[in-house]
Order: sequence, then structure tokens, then C-alpha cells
Amino acid sequence: MKNRNPVILCLVGGFLLFQASWIGSIGFIDDIAAYAIAYFPAIADILTLVLNALTYIAGLGGIAVMIGAILIAMSRIGIGKFVIGLGAGIGLIGLIIMLAEAVIAGGVEALLDIVTLISQSIAWIGVILSILGRRTISKE
Repeated sequence: MKNRNPVILCLVGGFLLFQASWIGSIGFIDDIAAYAIAYFPAIADILTLVLNALTYIAGLGGIAVMIGAILIAMSRIGIGKFVIGLGAGIGLIGLIIMLAEAVIAGGVEALLDIVTLISQSIAWIGVILSILGRRTISKE
């Protein structure tokens, strides 16, 4: 199998995300759906349905990354990369939001947030491994 190393990276990264119970911040997908309903009423139903499906896939977090790695191992490169991107990408956005909140909060709250961040460092490692694995996947 040509993509053996990227698949292993994604499986390990997905497992770490799953162990950390990290699914990221998927609330912004609901904001996109609300925007679609307000500004594109003709296609709002279809767009909302698609965004809801993406929300469920992204909500799987580490499981989505592991499913994507399995799809890549089965030579479903495009779909696998898409699923990994959702699982790891939403996790990355959530981790960045959490870090920004810790910096903005300041004081004792920031200290508690940083402690929480350190305790969830396994999620950082999982996201990084998943993204590295996804980036090194080759089509052929």
C-alpha cells in the first residue's frame, strides 16, 4: 500500500483525538446555515441539509479521521481526505478558539484555561498528526 505511512499517521492522530474526546467547535457551521437561510432562501433547504450532514461528520472528530484513513487504505483517496479534513479541521479550529479564549480571558481564568489546554495536549498531537498524514497522501 503506497499510503501506508499517512494512513498510520491519520489512524494514530484520530485515536488521540478520540481519546481526548475532542470534536472541536462545530457551532460555526450552524452560523453558516443561519446566514444561508437569511441570504439565499431559494437554496436554503438544500444548503442546510448539506451543512447538517457536514456537522454530523465533523462531530465525530477522531472517529471521522480514523474512518477517513480507512477509506484511503481502501483507495478512496478523495473521500478519505475530505472526511479527515472535516474531523481534523474542525478540531484545529476548536483548539485555536480555545487558545484565543485563554489569552483574551486573562487573570485566574486564563491560568485555568491554560491548565485545561495542557491537559488536552493529546488533542493537539492528534490534530497535528492527522493534518500531517492528510498532507502526505499521494493520489497514485
